[in-house]
Amino acid sequence: MKLKWILAASAAALMFNMSSGAQAFECPKHFAAAQAAIDKIAEEMKGDMSKKMPKEQMALVHALLDDAKTRLTSAKHNHAKPQGAYDHARAIAKADAALGYATAADMLHFKMMQM
Repeated sequence: MKLKWILAASAAALMFNMSSGAQAFECPKHFAAAQAAIDKIAEEMKGDMSKKMPKEQMALVHALLDDAKTRLTSAKHNHAKPQGAYDHARAIAKADAALGYATAADMLHFKMMQM
C-alpha cells in the first residue's frame, strides 16, 4: 500500500516538473511569432507608401511597434532567469502581448495608407 502512495506521489511530482518544462519549451515559439510580426511591420514601414504618410500618423504606428518591441524584450528577460513556471507563464503572456501590439501596428499602418 505504501509503495502505491510513493509511486503516485512520484508520478505527480514528475508530471508537475514536466508541465513547467513544457511551458519553458513553448516560450521560444511565442517569441518567434512576436518577432516575425514585428519584423513584418518594420519592413512594411520602409516602403514608398509609408514615406508619403504624414509624420504624425507614422509616429502613432511607431508607438505601437515600440510597445511591441518593449514587451518582447521583457518577455525574453522573464524567460532568461526564471524562478519557476510563473516566470515562463509571464514570458508567454508578454510575448503574446507583443504580438498583439505588432498586429495592431500593422492594422493601423494599413488603414492609414488607405487614407
